Amino acid sequence: MENKKKLFYYLVFVMFVIMICGCRQGSNPIFDVPSEVIDFYSFEIHENEYIPNELIQEKTYIKLDASTDDALFKCINKILIVGNKIYILDGSRSVQKLLVFNIDGSFEGLVGRRGQGPGEYLQVTDFDVSTNGSIHIVDGQSDRLFIFDSVFHFVSVKKIPFEVGIIQLLSDNQYLLGLSSWNMGETWKVAITTTDFEPLDKCLPYDEYYDNNMWISGYNFMQTENHILYNKQINNNVYAFSHDGKLEKIYQFDFGKKNVPNEYKKDIEKNWEGFRFRCCLKCFVIVNEHYCIGTLLDELQTKTFIIDRNSDNLYISKEIAERDYSYLTGYHNNQIITYIYPGKYENIQSEDLPEDVKKYVEDENFVLCLYKLK
Repeated sequence: MENKKKLFYYLVFVMFVIMICGCRQGSNPIFDVPSEVIDFYSFEIHENEYIPNELIQEKTYIKLDASTDDALFKCINKILIVGNKIYILDGSRSVQKLLVFNIDGSFEGLVGRRGQGPGEYLQVTDFDVSTNGSIHIVDGQSDRLFIFDSVFHFVSVKKIPFEVGIIQLLSDNQYLLGLSSWNMGETWKVAITTTDFEPLDKCLPYDEYYDNNMWISGYNFMQTENHILYNKQINNNVYAFSHDGKLEKIYQFDFGKKNVPNEYKKDIEKNWEGFRFRCCLKCFVIVNEHYCIGTLLDELQTKTFIIDRNSDNLYISKEIAERDYSYLTGYHNNQIITYIYPGKYENIQSEDLPEDVKKYVEDENFVLCLYKLK
């Protein structure tokens, strides 16, 4: 009898272990796609500079031309590198400029202009660039899409029939759109449409645990070697779409006891003090086979992180300014894109940078930094 009891408890234990393992990696029953849990605090934690030198294979510095007024900007809200061109959005309220530089840093021109005339936009909410160089700009204030050709000439403008936050061009001339929760009726976070905004598919429905009145940060689609990644706060799931728009995998970041309770998400301002003990993803997150890279709101402090999945090491930065995008600005071909702005460092001469870069920043110029990972 005693042996039967032992066998019974053993089988219960085995079933429990199988269940737990199934929760860590397996198929997500809601979306019927594979999912993987990233147990954030299971890694060996290091408080470090954002990108440790031991993870960097190569550093490239691009000094951005500032010889004309058109080439000047205040900040970088989004950056894309497509072919040999660098596209920079300064989305600050008083500026609204989309600038283009050559990969060597020379200035090539502006895409459109802020205004209310033909081919002019009011507010650049997001943009994307096709492989042939055409530029697609979402004006979130007028709900219109502006298209420019590869030499920045205005081509056309289309009315967008719903509220769009972010845009990604798909491989078959379709749009992957991040939709606002302000859309009336049935609301979804992501939709695929034709280039005339005819709906083809939709996924990730909004639920009740979302606050329309307050954002923790902005968000973007992020393109990696194999996927287009989507994450919108406050949701610690990162959704991986194929380049033709199919949802293929979900990465679920788990912060344990520091996860934000669902009830907090309904009214962030009311529950803001409770975030002092919580942690969640912020801005965008990059996940691939080797790394997880992103930004956190950790106990009301903004921090950047990088997980080396090969060595199970987690590197977390010290607190950075809430709207300082310079520590993680973009990602391109296994390179983290950051930038140095004038005044970023109290004493730039003490930083581990080439002398010509230090001099260029001291002369009130911007420098892009591309860190190729091993």
